[in-house]
Amino acid sequence: MILSLKNIIDLDFLLGLDEDPEKADTKAIASRDRKIFRQIKDGDRLDDAGLIAGWIEYRRLLFSQETGNGGPGAKLPGELFESFYLLIAKWVFACGLAAGGLGAYSFLAYHGSRPVNVTLFIAVFILFPALLCLAAALVGFHQYRSGPAGSSWVGALHQMSMRLFIDKFVGRLQKWAAPVQKHFPQLSKETSDLLHLDTRPFRSILFWAVFIVLSLGALGFSTGVLGGTFFRIMVTDLAFGWQSTLLTSGESVHRLVAWMALPWSWVLPDIFVPSLEQIEGSRIILKEGIAGLSSEHLAAWWPFLCMGLLVYTLIPRIVLVSLAHTAKTLTLARFDLSKPGYQRLLMRMRTPRMGMNIKETGGSRAEFRAPLPRPEPAPLKAKDERPAVVPQPDVILNTPDPEPEPIPEPEPEAKPKPESKPESKPEPKLEPAPRPQVVSNAPSIEKNTHGALVLGSARGFEGNDMEQIRTGLEHQFGIHIAATLGIHFDFDEDQEQIAAKIKDLGQGPLIVLQEVWQPPIRGLLYYFVQIREAFSDFPLWIVMLQTMEKKEKDVTPSDVNFQVWKSALNQLNDPLIVIERWVSP
Repeated sequence: MILSLKNIIDLDFLLGLDEDPEKADTKAIASRDRKIFRQIKDGDRLDDAGLIAGWIEYRRLLFSQETGNGGPGAKLPGELFESFYLLIAKWVFACGLAAGGLGAYSFLAYHGSRPVNVTLFIAVFILFPALLCLAAALVGFHQYRSGPAGSSWVGALHQMSMRLFIDKFVGRLQKWAAPVQKHFPQLSKETSDLLHLDTRPFRSILFWAVFIVLSLGALGFSTGVLGGTFFRIMVTDLAFGWQSTLLTSGESVHRLVAWMALPWSWVLPDIFVPSLEQIEGSRIILKEGIAGLSSEHLAAWWPFLCMGLLVYTLIPRIVLVSLAHTAKTLTLARFDLSKPGYQRLLMRMRTPRMGMNIKETGGSRAEFRAPLPRPEPAPLKAKDERPAVVPQPDVILNTPDPEPEPIPEPEPEAKPKPESKPESKPEPKLEPAPRPQVVSNAPSIEKNTHGALVLGSARGFEGNDMEQIRTGLEHQFGIHIAATLGIHFDFDEDQEQIAAKIKDLGQGPLIVLQEVWQPPIRGLLYYFVQIREAFSDFPLWIVMLQTMEKKEKDVTPSDVNFQVWKSALNQLNDPLIVIERWVSP
């Protein structure tokens, strides 16, 4: 299953609400997510994307109920983005259509004395849009291969387009999101900062959204030009001519026209390609005017111009928009769900919660029942008259009855009893009842990742329980810890050791254990940047913990030091650098 852009935006928004320092309740959140997992149909059989999609739909309902107060609830940012995006796309296409139609209609104004300049029409309405389409295709191809950060000029273009589009979206969101800000006051402070932070994980997807909108505007412009030109030709008697100081012969112009008409000249060359005679007959000489020119030659250019608009501007734009939609779908399919926040959500959903709730089980409400009389002791007394324990020792001594000893009857009666017990042992068929799906969750840790390399202070690793660190990270993020390495936070010294460890890994992340009390000085931040530059194919997760020595490593969302680190790392503007906090299982 592929998550839509709307779902991805809502996912990051809802996870951000769960990380709110003022409302974070780890146990309540884990219980809620596990409850959602139980209500999703065939949740144990769904992949990560399908399971997260079901979680998002359920959270939307909860969010609507919390903000609705009996009426329609507030919309999440993903739904607002989708509605606003569709509105912008329609308006951009309509504006391009109107601009192209009016521009062509005005350009083709003919008053009987000055024919339409074919050279200028081709340059403005055919060659220039075709070059823009080619440039857009190159930018899109570069983005698909290397992303917006691959080169400086593409990154600058991406940031400019993001500002033009996202800032408008934020302005509209501030008006539409009044119910959200009312029920969540922390969002009303800096709505724009929230959106800019949330766009980091899916920036490449937003690029294609902006790319498609701009392409739709260009497509509308080319469609308007073709429509305006054809309408002008139908309702007026137009005359087309050419003039040039450099090209003095009609043969040179005919060669250029024949070269431009190659894509369609094989269909109807006599109609859509002007002949040499028609080209020479439509040449305008200023001192002679158009009085001596033939009307047939002056009107022979319009089929060529319409085909040029269709082949060089309209069809390439349609193809480019289709390819952009395909690229957006492929980018959504490659969206990385192995990041810590998403894996922590999946672990909360798939991990069963063990607990004892007396009110739910009703164990303390069971009525007391007196022990039932035993039906078996009666035959036992008849058989065991000799060892009967009675407070009459004289009777026991005065009963010299040795005859009950040789009675072998109790033995055959005891044999069928053990035989009947194995017959009743088919009852273990009830053993699969305790949720067999939970067993299938164990391999999900190995499936979701190729293996992670944990980096930490070499001094801290020496006196620490490494098995506890491995177990904690695997339970928190659902990843497989392939190796650990003690580092000295000196890139020149650590680079070779990290490179040697990475050779045996797949595409798993690099996890750096960082003590939260240490300030994010420039040296540490530059160290993380150097790791990303040297090992660009590996995402970098920075997990904040209290100290390496203490057993209590948990970091709360409200920790001031954690917030400082989060702000500092976000300023690096690298979507593959992720900050997380240690949460004990």
